[in-house]
Amino acid sequence: MESKTDNLIGKTITLDDVAKEAGVSRKTVSRVINANGYVSEATRQRVEAVVRKLGYRPNLVARTLASARSTVIGLMIPGITNRYFSQVIAGVESIAQENQYSVLLLNTYGDFARERDAIRLLEEHRVDGLVYNTPTLPVAELRQLLPRQKAVVIIGHDPIEGMAGTVNVDVYSAMIQAVEHLVDVGRRRIAYVKPGIDERYPHRKRLEGLREAFRRLKLDVPPLMVEAVGGSIEDTSNQVEAWLSTKPDVDAIICYNDEAAVATIDACDRLGIKIPDDIAIVGFDDISLSRIQRISLTTFRIPRYEVGVAAARILFEQIHSTGDTSEVILQSAFVKRNSTPA
Repeated sequence: MESKTDNLIGKTITLDDVAKEAGVSRKTVSRVINANGYVSEATRQRVEAVVRKLGYRPNLVARTLASARSTVIGLMIPGITNRYFSQVIAGVESIAQENQYSVLLLNTYGDFARERDAIRLLEEHRVDGLVYNTPTLPVAELRQLLPRQKAVVIIGHDPIEGMAGTVNVDVYSAMIQAVEHLVDVGRRRIAYVKPGIDERYPHRKRLEGLREAFRRLKLDVPPLMVEAVGGSIEDTSNQVEAWLSTKPDVDAIICYNDEAAVATIDACDRLGIKIPDDIAIVGFDDISLSRIQRISLTTFRIPRYEVGVAAARILFEQIHSTGDTSEVILQSAFVKRNSTPA
């Protein structure tokens, strides 16, 4: 004998199909799915059982038009291959899941055109909010584009008053601590492997902290700058090797992230430079790679997961109009390992 659901095989399940199978009105099904309006407990359980049985999924476009909410937030990052961002993504997704939201991930590669296109795409899809990690667009342009989003939180950027919440890590103080550590273990000729573009907030703050540390400690020589290409570990290693070949008196190197530090260790190995006896090395981020190298890396643990969590929490406060948090600054933690002397 043919069951009620036999005729539904292979077709898209609708609200009307659920209502017919459960023996209730379409409005009742809508109330159960949207948790909006009174429905008896017995009816709610019956409708939910049918929803599971039929595999019904609400039409998100229709729900967005009806409720003015999409239950989707956007997350823009500059590089999905960078190990740093995986934990940020996980933090954002954990809070989105708590709020029964999905995350639309967009990878911009730090490219102006891609960032503009991503912002327009999110606007077209009527997402309920945006977590924007390390914007590279000029502030004047951000002031034009961000108000088009319903809610925005930016990570790794100067605050833009009245337009977005902000989450940052205090890398300025961490850089001062890095220099102090190296001076404490007897190093004075300190170099910095920096990204090719250092105007972005985290890079700029690290550089400011480096210069402030040299000023406070009254070091005789200014910090030496090694311009990294910001590409692969191999490219950075080759560039550092070429630079070190001309600087035999360097006794410490601070790197803007752990991948650059791993590349620097590789360059030192090829040149026969002993770590930490000849050169001490400090990184930033504490990615898993920094712990499993032949020479474990002294670094600063950036709370990447917590960055994502904090950004998402602020965003949902904005979405639900339940808070007025505008800025969060998180601290890093110094992790001493074998790439610097005891």
